[in-house]
Amino acid sequence: MIVTLRQLEYLVAVSENGSYSKGAESCHAEQSTLSHQIKLVEEKLGVEIFIKGSIPITPTKQGKEVINQAKYILAKVNELIAPFKNPVDPKSRKNHFQFKE
Repeated sequence: MIVTLRQLEYLVAVSENGSYSKGAESCHAEQSTLSHQIKLVEEKLGVEIFIKGSIPITPTKQGKEVINQAKYILAKVNELIAPFKNPVDPKSRKNHFQFKE
């Protein structure tokens, strides 16, 4: 069972925008693609993430937990790659990321 970072981004986008269509727009994705990917996550996890038919889209109790974990994971991934996106010395492409042994 693998949940992708893209799927986590979709969950967070729908939660933050309160709508599948606005969530899809913010992710530059088709609504049908976003909806399908969220359904796959729900199937993989065995939980309903959003209350069906609610306007705005509202997460279930378990959905809130999943979304909070998704936000945490995405933040950690961004923290991991940030040093490589913004090198300290663009000429040498050295960055401030240091591996600890």
